[in-house]
Amino acid sequence: MITKVKKTIVQYGLFKPGETVVVGFSGGIDSVCLLHVLQSLAEYRLQLVVLYVNHSLRPEENRAEVELLEQYGRQYGLLTKQVIIDIPGRLRSKPQSLQLLARNERYRIFEEVRREFSASKIALAHHRDDQAETILYRLIRGTGLDGLAGIPVERDGVYVRPLLGVTRAEIRDYVTAHNLKWVEDSSNHKLLYQRNRLRHQLIPQIEQDYNPRFKEALNRLGELAREHNRFIQALLRQSFSEVRIGESDRVGLRLDLFLTLDPYLQYHVLRDTLAELGVEYRMELQALQKLRSKITAENYQFKKTHICHKTLVYLEGGVLYFQRPDWDEKSCLELVAVNAPGITRLGAVPMELVIEEASIPGDWSKVAPNEIYVDREKLNLPLKVRYWQPGDVFRPFGMTGSQKLHDFFINQKISRRLRGKIPLLLTSDDRIIWVVGYRMADDVKVTQKTQNIWRISAVSTGISEGD
Repeated sequence: MITKVKKTIVQYGLFKPGETVVVGFSGGIDSVCLLHVLQSLAEYRLQLVVLYVNHSLRPEENRAEVELLEQYGRQYGLLTKQVIIDIPGRLRSKPQSLQLLARNERYRIFEEVRREFSASKIALAHHRDDQAETILYRLIRGTGLDGLAGIPVERDGVYVRPLLGVTRAEIRDYVTAHNLKWVEDSSNHKLLYQRNRLRHQLIPQIEQDYNPRFKEALNRLGELAREHNRFIQALLRQSFSEVRIGESDRVGLRLDLFLTLDPYLQYHVLRDTLAELGVEYRMELQALQKLRSKITAENYQFKKTHICHKTLVYLEGGVLYFQRPDWDEKSCLELVAVNAPGITRLGAVPMELVIEEASIPGDWSKVAPNEIYVDREKLNLPLKVRYWQPGDVFRPFGMTGSQKLHDFFINQKISRRLRGKIPLLLTSDDRIIWVVGYRMADDVKVTQKTQNIWRISAVSTGISEGD
Protein backbone atom coordinates (compact mmCIF):
# COMPACT_ATOMS: atom_id res chain seq x y z
CA MET A 1 0.00 0.00 0.00
CA ILE A 2 2.76 2.42 0.91
CA THR A 3 4.17 2.07 -2.62
CA LYS A 4 0.83 3.20 -4.10
CA VAL A 5 0.67 6.19 -1.76
CA LYS A 6 4.20 7.29 -2.65
CA LYS A 7 3.36 6.94 -6.34
CA THR A 8 0.33 9.23 -5.88
CA ILE A 9 2.45 11.78 -4.00
CA VAL A 10 5.06 11.85 -6.75
CA GLN A 11 2.59 11.77 -9.65
CA TYR A 12 0.63 14.76 -8.38
CA GLY A 13 3.48 16.56 -6.59
CA LEU A 14 1.51 16.62 -3.34
CA PHE A 15 4.39 17.47 -1.00
CA LYS A 16 7.72 19.25 -1.01
CA PRO A 17 10.43 18.40 1.54
CA GLY A 18 10.06 20.31 4.79
CA GLU A 19 6.49 21.50 4.21
CA THR A 20 4.13 22.08 7.11
CA VAL A 21 1.00 19.97 6.66
CA VAL A 22 -2.25 19.99 8.64
CA VAL A 23 -3.54 16.42 8.89
CA GLY A 24 -7.29 15.98 9.28
CA PHE A 25 -7.73 13.43 12.08
CA SER A 26 -11.07 11.91 13.04
CA GLY A 27 -9.81 8.95 15.02
CA GLY A 28 -11.25 6.57 12.42
CA ILE A 29 -9.27 3.92 10.63
CA ASP A 30 -8.67 6.04 7.49
CA SER A 31 -7.21 9.06 9.28
CA VAL A 32 -5.14 6.85 11.59
CA CYS A 33 -3.66 5.20 8.50
CA LEU A 34 -3.00 8.57 6.84
CA LEU A 35 -1.23 9.92 9.91
CA HIS A 36 0.97 6.84 10.24
CA VAL A 37 1.92 6.97 6.56
CA LEU A 38 2.77 10.69 6.56
CA GLN A 39 4.88 10.55 9.70
CA SER A 40 6.81 7.65 8.22
CA LEU A 41 7.81 9.54 5.05
CA ALA A 42 11.27 10.41 6.30
CA GLU A 43 12.42 11.58 2.87
CA TYR A 44 9.91 14.47 2.96
CA ARG A 45 10.65 15.68 6.52
CA LEU A 46 7.07 16.93 6.81
CA GLN A 47 6.15 19.13 9.74
CA LEU A 48 2.77 17.68 10.75
CA VAL A 49 0.00 19.41 12.71
CA VAL A 50 -2.68 16.88 13.64
CA LEU A 51 -6.11 18.53 13.74
CA TYR A 52 -9.22 16.99 15.31
CA VAL A 53 -12.53 18.80 14.76
CA ASN A 54 -14.98 17.84 17.51
CA HIS A 55 -18.52 18.31 16.22
CA SER A 56 -20.05 17.53 19.66
CA LEU A 57 -22.31 14.91 18.08
CA ARG A 58 -21.09 11.70 19.77
CA PRO A 59 -19.85 12.62 23.29
CA GLU A 60 -18.49 9.21 24.32
CA GLU A 61 -16.80 8.53 20.99
CA ASN A 62 -15.54 12.13 20.88
CA ARG A 63 -13.71 11.59 24.18
CA ALA A 64 -12.15 8.37 22.88
CA GLU A 65 -11.08 10.13 19.68
CA VAL A 66 -9.45 12.97 21.62
CA GLU A 67 -7.56 10.46 23.76
CA LEU A 68 -6.36 8.73 20.59
CA LEU A 69 -5.31 12.09 19.13
CA GLU A 70 -3.20 12.84 22.20
CA GLN A 71 -1.77 9.31 22.25
CA TYR A 72 -0.54 9.49 18.67
CA GLY A 73 0.74 13.01 19.25
CA ARG A 74 2.93 11.77 22.09
CA GLN A 75 3.94 8.60 20.26
CA TYR A 76 5.05 10.39 17.09
CA GLY A 77 6.18 13.61 18.76
CA LEU A 78 3.71 15.71 16.79
CA LEU A 79 1.79 18.90 17.50
CA THR A 80 -1.94 18.22 17.99
CA LYS A 81 -4.92 20.53 18.14
CA GLN A 82 -8.60 20.02 18.96
CA VAL A 83 -11.27 22.49 17.87
CA ILE A 84 -14.76 22.09 19.34
CA ILE A 85 -17.87 23.27 17.48
CA ASP A 86 -21.40 22.98 18.85
CA ILE A 87 -23.19 21.51 15.84
CA PRO A 88 -26.31 20.46 17.87
CA GLY A 89 -26.63 24.00 19.22
CA ARG A 90 -26.26 25.51 15.77
CA LEU A 91 -28.97 23.19 14.45
CA ARG A 92 -31.33 24.18 17.25
CA SER A 93 -30.86 27.87 16.55
CA LYS A 94 -31.16 27.45 12.79
CA PRO A 95 -32.49 24.14 11.39
CA GLN A 96 -30.50 23.02 8.34
CA SER A 97 -28.67 20.04 6.90
CA LEU A 98 -26.51 18.50 9.62
CA GLN A 99 -24.00 17.04 7.19
CA LEU A 100 -23.69 20.23 5.14
CA LEU A 101 -23.26 22.39 8.25
CA ALA A 102 -20.66 20.04 9.72
CA ARG A 103 -18.73 19.96 6.45
CA ASN A 104 -18.75 23.73 6.01
CA GLU A 105 -17.60 24.29 9.59
CA ARG A 106 -14.92 21.63 9.26
CA TYR A 107 -13.42 23.22 6.15
CA ARG A 108 -13.60 26.67 7.71
CA ILE A 109 -11.57 25.37 10.65
CA PHE A 110 -9.12 23.62 8.32
CA GLU A 111 -8.35 26.96 6.70
CA GLU A 112 -8.03 28.82 10.00
CA VAL A 113 -5.62 26.26 11.43
CA ARG A 114 -3.62 26.13 8.21
CA ARG A 115 -3.04 29.86 8.44
CA GLU A 116 -2.40 29.73 12.18
CA PHE A 117 0.54 27.38 11.63
CA SER A 118 1.56 28.76 8.21
CA ALA A 119 0.94 25.33 6.71
CA SER A 120 1.00 24.91 2.96
CA LYS A 121 -1.16 21.77 2.73
CA ILE A 122 -4.16 20.11 4.37
CA ALA A 123 -4.07 16.32 4.06
CA LEU A 124 -7.35 14.36 4.13
CA ALA A 125 -7.93 10.62 4.29
CA HIS A 126 -10.35 9.96 1.42
CA HIS A 127 -9.63 6.69 -0.38
CA ARG A 128 -10.64 4.77 -3.51
CA ASP A 129 -13.86 3.39 -2.00
CA ASP A 130 -14.91 6.92 -0.99
CA GLN A 131 -14.30 7.95 -4.59
CA ALA A 132 -16.57 5.21 -5.94
CA GLU A 133 -19.33 6.05 -3.46
CA THR A 134 -19.12 9.75 -4.31
CA ILE A 135 -19.39 9.11 -8.05
CA LEU A 136 -22.35 6.74 -7.60
CA TYR A 137 -24.10 9.16 -5.24
CA ARG A 138 -23.75 12.01 -7.73
CA LEU A 139 -24.84 9.79 -10.61
CA ILE A 140 -28.02 8.87 -8.77
CA ARG A 141 -28.76 12.52 -8.03
CA GLY A 142 -28.34 13.47 -11.69
CA THR A 143 -24.90 15.03 -12.01
CA GLY A 144 -23.11 16.10 -15.16
CA LEU A 145 -19.68 14.89 -16.28
CA ASP A 146 -18.01 17.38 -13.94
CA GLY A 147 -19.67 15.64 -10.99
CA LEU A 148 -18.60 12.22 -12.26
CA ALA A 149 -14.98 13.34 -11.87
CA GLY A 150 -15.47 12.72 -8.16
CA ILE A 151 -13.01 13.79 -5.47
CA PRO A 152 -9.79 15.46 -6.69
CA VAL A 153 -6.42 14.21 -5.45
CA GLU A 154 -5.36 17.85 -5.12
CA ARG A 155 -7.51 20.98 -4.93
CA ASP A 156 -6.47 24.63 -4.97
CA GLY A 157 -2.87 23.66 -4.27
CA VAL A 158 -3.89 23.15 -0.62
CA TYR A 159 -6.11 20.10 -0.09
CA VAL A 160 -4.37 16.81 -0.82
CA ARG A 161 -5.58 13.21 -0.56
CA PRO A 162 -2.61 10.82 -0.64
CA LEU A 163 -4.78 7.74 0.01
CA LEU A 164 -7.07 8.23 -2.98
CA GLY A 165 -5.31 5.47 -4.90
CA VAL A 166 -5.82 2.75 -2.27
CA THR A 167 -8.92 0.84 -1.17
CA ARG A 168 -10.63 0.51 2.18
CA ALA A 169 -9.47 -3.11 2.34
CA GLU A 170 -5.84 -2.10 1.76
CA ILE A 171 -6.10 0.49 4.52
CA ARG A 172 -7.50 -2.08 6.95
CA ASP A 173 -4.70 -4.52 6.10
CA TYR A 174 -2.10 -1.78 6.64
CA VAL A 175 -3.52 -0.66 9.98
CA THR A 176 -3.83 -4.26 11.19
CA ALA A 177 -0.25 -5.08 10.13
CA HIS A 178 1.06 -2.10 12.11
CA ASN A 179 -1.12 -2.77 15.18
CA LEU A 180 -2.68 0.69 15.04
CA LYS A 181 -5.69 1.62 17.17
CA TRP A 182 -8.70 3.52 15.90
CA VAL A 183 -12.20 4.47 17.03
CA GLU A 184 -15.18 3.13 15.10
CA ASP A 185 -17.62 5.92 14.24
CA SER A 186 -21.06 4.53 15.04
CA SER A 187 -22.72 6.95 12.62
CA ASN A 188 -21.01 5.15 9.72
CA HIS A 189 -23.42 2.25 10.20
CA LYS A 190 -26.65 4.21 10.49
CA LEU A 191 -28.77 3.58 7.41
CA LEU A 192 -30.50 6.90 8.02
CA TYR A 193 -27.81 8.49 5.84
CA GLN A 194 -27.92 7.93 2.07
CA ARG A 195 -24.16 7.52 1.87
CA ASN A 196 -24.31 4.62 4.32
CA ARG A 197 -27.11 2.94 2.39
CA LEU A 198 -24.97 3.11 -0.73
CA ARG A 199 -22.01 1.62 1.10
CA HIS A 200 -23.78 -1.12 3.03
CA GLN A 201 -26.72 -1.98 0.77
CA LEU A 202 -26.68 -0.81 -2.85
CA ILE A 203 -23.01 -1.34 -3.79
CA PRO A 204 -22.81 -4.84 -2.23
CA GLN A 205 -26.04 -5.78 -4.05
CA ILE A 206 -24.65 -4.61 -7.41
CA GLU A 207 -21.35 -6.38 -6.77
CA GLN A 208 -23.18 -9.59 -5.93
CA ASP A 209 -25.72 -9.59 -8.77
CA TYR A 210 -24.15 -7.61 -11.62
CA ASN A 211 -20.46 -6.68 -11.41
CA PRO A 212 -18.07 -7.86 -8.67
CA ARG A 213 -15.65 -5.08 -9.73
CA PHE A 214 -18.28 -2.35 -9.70
CA LYS A 215 -16.24 0.07 -7.57
CA GLU A 216 -13.31 -0.24 -9.94
CA ALA A 217 -15.66 0.51 -12.85
CA LEU A 218 -16.84 3.66 -11.06
CA ASN A 219 -13.26 4.77 -10.46
CA ARG A 220 -12.40 4.28 -14.14
CA LEU A 221 -15.44 6.36 -15.06
CA GLY A 222 -14.18 9.08 -12.73
CA GLU A 223 -10.74 9.06 -14.34
CA LEU A 224 -12.26 9.49 -17.80
CA ALA A 225 -14.49 12.31 -16.54
CA ARG A 226 -11.48 14.13 -15.06
CA GLU A 227 -9.65 13.93 -18.39
CA HIS A 228 -12.76 15.26 -20.13
CA ASN A 229 -13.07 18.11 -17.63
CA ARG A 230 -9.48 19.19 -18.16
CA PHE A 231 -10.17 19.47 -21.88
CA ILE A 232 -13.43 21.37 -21.34
CA GLN A 233 -11.80 23.80 -18.89
CA ALA A 234 -9.22 24.71 -21.51
CA LEU A 235 -12.05 25.63 -23.92
CA LEU A 236 -14.05 27.32 -21.19
CA ARG A 237 -11.34 29.73 -20.05
CA GLN A 238 -11.55 31.65 -23.31
CA SER A 239 -15.35 31.44 -23.67
CA PHE A 240 -16.05 32.54 -20.10
CA SER A 241 -13.68 35.50 -20.21
CA GLU A 242 -15.34 36.78 -23.38
CA VAL A 243 -18.94 36.45 -22.24
CA ARG A 244 -18.56 37.36 -18.51
CA ILE A 245 -19.16 40.79 -17.00
CA GLY A 246 -18.13 40.96 -13.33
CA GLU A 247 -19.52 43.40 -10.78
CA SER A 248 -19.48 43.60 -6.99
CA ASP A 249 -22.62 41.74 -5.99
CA ARG A 250 -23.60 40.16 -9.28
CA VAL A 251 -22.13 38.42 -12.31
CA GLY A 252 -23.38 39.07 -15.82
CA LEU A 253 -23.27 37.14 -19.09
CA ARG A 254 -23.50 38.93 -22.44
CA LEU A 255 -26.58 37.30 -23.88
CA ASP A 256 -25.58 37.75 -27.53
CA LEU A 257 -22.28 35.90 -26.99
CA PHE A 258 -23.79 33.32 -24.66
CA LEU A 259 -26.33 32.29 -27.30
CA THR A 260 -23.56 31.64 -29.84
CA LEU A 261 -21.81 29.11 -27.59
CA ASP A 262 -22.16 25.37 -28.02
CA PRO A 263 -24.95 24.11 -25.71
CA TYR A 264 -22.47 22.08 -23.66
CA LEU A 265 -20.25 25.13 -23.12
CA GLN A 266 -23.37 27.09 -22.14
CA TYR A 267 -23.96 24.56 -19.38
CA HIS A 268 -20.41 24.99 -18.07
CA VAL A 269 -20.58 28.78 -18.27
CA LEU A 270 -23.77 28.76 -16.18
CA ARG A 271 -22.21 26.41 -13.65
CA ASP A 272 -19.06 28.52 -13.28
CA THR A 273 -21.11 31.72 -13.06
CA LEU A 274 -22.99 30.40 -10.03
CA ALA A 275 -19.77 29.15 -8.50
CA GLU A 276 -18.16 32.59 -8.90
CA LEU A 277 -21.14 34.23 -7.25
CA GLY A 278 -20.58 32.04 -4.18
CA VAL A 279 -23.71 29.93 -4.45
CA GLU A 280 -22.94 26.98 -2.17
CA TYR A 281 -25.64 24.67 -3.48
CA ARG A 282 -24.29 22.37 -6.19
CA MET A 283 -26.89 22.49 -8.93
CA GLU A 284 -27.65 19.14 -10.53
CA LEU A 285 -27.44 18.69 -14.29
CA GLN A 286 -31.22 18.76 -14.68
CA ALA A 287 -31.57 22.13 -12.95
CA LEU A 288 -28.84 23.71 -15.09
CA GLN A 289 -30.35 22.28 -18.24
CA LYS A 290 -33.72 23.73 -17.29
CA LEU A 291 -32.20 27.17 -16.78
CA ARG A 292 -30.29 26.93 -20.07
CA SER A 293 -33.48 25.96 -21.91
CA LYS A 294 -35.34 28.94 -20.43
CA ILE A 295 -32.58 31.31 -21.55
CA THR A 296 -32.44 30.00 -25.11
CA ALA A 297 -36.23 29.83 -25.45
CA GLU A 298 -37.04 33.30 -24.07
CA ASN A 299 -33.93 34.96 -25.49
CA TYR A 300 -34.17 38.76 -25.21
CA GLN A 301 -37.64 38.40 -23.63
CA PHE A 302 -36.13 36.52 -20.68
CA LYS A 303 -38.41 36.75 -17.63
CA LYS A 304 -36.62 37.08 -14.30
CA THR A 305 -36.54 34.00 -12.12
CA HIS A 306 -35.07 32.71 -8.86
CA ILE A 307 -32.82 29.68 -8.66
CA CYS A 308 -30.93 27.86 -5.89
CA HIS A 309 -31.17 29.73 -2.58
CA LYS A 310 -33.17 32.57 -4.14
CA THR A 311 -30.42 33.71 -6.47
CA LEU A 312 -32.06 36.17 -8.86
CA VAL A 313 -31.52 35.85 -12.62
CA TYR A 314 -32.70 38.74 -14.80
CA LEU A 315 -32.00 40.52 -18.10
CA GLU A 316 -30.76 44.11 -18.12
CA GLY A 317 -29.35 45.93 -21.13
CA GLY A 318 -28.62 42.77 -23.06
CA VAL A 319 -26.78 41.22 -20.11
CA LEU A 320 -28.09 38.25 -18.15
CA TYR A 321 -27.35 38.97 -14.49
CA PHE A 322 -27.08 36.55 -11.56
CA GLN A 323 -27.47 38.23 -8.17
CA ARG A 324 -27.71 37.03 -4.59
CA PRO A 325 -30.41 38.78 -2.51
CA ASP A 326 -28.31 39.19 0.63
CA TRP A 327 -27.00 42.76 0.27
CA ASP A 328 -27.02 44.82 3.46
CA GLU A 329 -26.91 48.56 2.72
CA LYS A 330 -26.36 49.52 6.38
CA SER A 331 -23.20 47.44 6.54
CA CYS A 332 -21.73 49.53 3.74
CA LEU A 333 -21.60 52.54 6.03
CA GLU A 334 -19.47 50.78 8.65
CA LEU A 335 -15.68 50.50 8.88
CA VAL A 336 -14.43 46.92 9.11
CA ALA A 337 -11.15 46.33 10.94
CA VAL A 338 -8.92 43.97 8.96
CA ASN A 339 -6.80 41.19 10.45
CA ALA A 340 -3.37 41.51 8.88
CA PRO A 341 -2.17 38.90 8.43
CA GLY A 342 -5.30 36.79 8.90
CA ILE A 343 -8.88 36.37 7.72
CA THR A 344 -11.55 39.07 7.87
CA ARG A 345 -15.19 38.49 7.05
CA LEU A 346 -17.02 41.39 5.47
CA GLY A 347 -20.56 41.89 6.67
CA ALA A 348 -22.01 43.66 3.65
CA VAL A 349 -20.91 41.18 1.00
CA PRO A 350 -20.46 37.39 1.07
CA MET A 351 -16.68 37.74 1.08
CA GLU A 352 -13.59 37.21 3.21
CA LEU A 353 -10.29 39.05 2.90
CA VAL A 354 -7.34 36.75 3.41
CA ILE A 355 -3.91 38.28 4.07
CA GLU A 356 -0.81 36.11 4.29
CA GLU A 357 2.92 36.27 3.78
CA ALA A 358 4.02 35.32 0.28
CA SER A 359 6.85 35.35 -2.23
CA ILE A 360 7.00 36.96 -5.66
CA PRO A 361 4.79 35.00 -8.09
CA GLY A 362 6.67 33.02 -10.71
CA ASP A 363 4.23 34.18 -13.40
CA TRP A 364 2.41 37.47 -12.84
CA SER A 365 -0.01 36.69 -15.68
CA LYS A 366 -1.49 33.89 -13.58
CA VAL A 367 -2.39 36.15 -10.65
CA ALA A 368 -6.19 36.06 -10.36
CA PRO A 369 -8.37 39.22 -10.44
CA ASN A 370 -9.41 38.56 -6.84
CA GLU A 371 -5.87 38.76 -5.45
CA ILE A 372 -3.02 41.26 -5.19
CA TYR A 373 0.57 41.19 -3.98
CA VAL A 374 1.75 44.23 -1.99
CA ASP A 375 4.90 45.52 -0.33
CA ARG A 376 4.28 45.10 3.40
CA GLU A 377 6.65 47.97 4.28
CA LYS A 378 4.51 50.43 2.29
CA LEU A 379 1.40 49.75 4.40
CA ASN A 380 0.45 51.77 7.46
CA LEU A 381 -1.38 49.40 9.78
CA PRO A 382 -4.02 48.64 10.85
CA LEU A 383 -5.84 48.10 7.58
CA LYS A 384 -9.58 48.64 7.23
CA VAL A 385 -12.40 48.21 4.75
CA ARG A 386 -15.09 50.70 3.84
CA TYR A 387 -17.09 51.62 0.74
CA TRP A 388 -17.06 54.47 -1.72
CA GLN A 389 -17.55 58.02 -0.51
CA PRO A 390 -17.74 61.18 -2.66
CA GLY A 391 -14.28 62.68 -3.14
CA ASP A 392 -12.38 59.38 -2.84
CA VAL A 393 -9.16 59.27 -4.87
CA PHE A 394 -6.45 56.67 -5.40
CA ARG A 395 -3.51 55.97 -7.67
CA PRO A 396 -4.45 53.01 -9.91
CA PHE A 397 -1.74 50.50 -10.66
CA GLY A 398 0.28 51.57 -13.68
CA MET A 399 -0.59 55.27 -13.40
CA THR A 400 1.74 58.07 -12.34
CA GLY A 401 -0.97 60.31 -10.92
CA SER A 402 -4.07 60.00 -8.77
CA GLN A 403 -7.59 59.52 -10.07
CA LYS A 404 -10.98 60.17 -8.57
CA LEU A 405 -12.69 56.90 -7.74
CA HIS A 406 -15.81 58.28 -9.42
CA ASP A 407 -13.87 58.59 -12.69
CA PHE A 408 -12.35 55.15 -12.23
CA PHE A 409 -15.83 53.65 -11.89
CA ILE A 410 -16.96 55.39 -15.06
CA ASN A 411 -13.92 54.15 -16.99
CA GLN A 412 -14.59 50.62 -15.74
CA LYS A 413 -18.27 50.98 -16.75
CA ILE A 414 -19.46 50.21 -13.22
CA SER A 415 -23.10 51.20 -12.80
CA ARG A 416 -24.14 53.85 -10.28
CA ARG A 417 -26.08 51.47 -8.10
CA LEU A 418 -23.04 49.21 -7.66
CA ARG A 419 -20.39 51.83 -6.90
CA GLY A 420 -21.25 52.01 -3.23
CA LYS A 421 -21.16 48.23 -2.90
CA ILE A 422 -17.55 47.57 -3.88
CA PRO A 423 -15.23 47.04 -0.87
CA LEU A 424 -12.25 49.37 -0.58
CA LEU A 425 -9.14 48.32 1.35
CA LEU A 426 -7.47 51.23 3.13
CA THR A 427 -4.41 51.85 5.29
CA SER A 428 -4.65 53.52 8.69
CA ASP A 429 -3.95 56.89 7.05
CA ASP A 430 -6.94 56.41 4.71
CA ARG A 431 -5.03 55.57 1.53
CA ILE A 432 -7.01 53.30 -0.78
CA ILE A 433 -4.73 50.41 -1.70
CA TRP A 434 -7.26 48.16 -3.44
CA VAL A 435 -10.60 48.60 -5.14
CA VAL A 436 -11.37 44.99 -4.36
CA GLY A 437 -11.69 42.85 -7.46
CA TYR A 438 -10.82 45.70 -9.82
CA ARG A 439 -7.48 47.49 -9.30
CA MET A 440 -4.79 47.83 -6.65
CA ALA A 441 -2.92 51.07 -5.95
CA ASP A 442 0.41 51.67 -7.66
CA ASP A 443 2.10 52.99 -4.52
CA VAL A 444 2.04 49.60 -2.72
CA LYS A 445 3.21 47.45 -5.62
CA VAL A 446 5.99 44.91 -5.28
CA THR A 447 9.39 45.84 -6.75
CA GLN A 448 12.78 44.13 -6.97
CA LYS A 449 13.72 45.86 -3.71
CA THR A 450 10.72 44.51 -1.80
CA GLN A 451 11.71 42.44 1.23
CA ASN A 452 8.33 41.51 2.74
CA ILE A 453 5.39 40.59 0.52
CA TRP A 454 1.77 40.09 1.48
CA ARG A 455 -0.74 38.29 -0.71
CA ILE A 456 -4.25 39.70 -0.24
CA SER A 457 -7.15 37.77 -1.72
CA ALA A 458 -10.90 38.24 -1.73
CA VAL A 459 -12.62 34.89 -1.24
CA SER A 460 -16.32 34.42 -1.86
CA THR A 461 -18.08 32.71 1.06
CA GLY A 462 -21.61 32.62 -0.32
CA ILE A 463 -22.79 33.69 3.17
CA SER A 464 -23.56 37.19 4.38
CA GLU A 465 -23.69 38.28 8.03
CA GLY A 466 -27.43 37.90 8.05
CA ASP A 467 -27.30 34.16 7.28
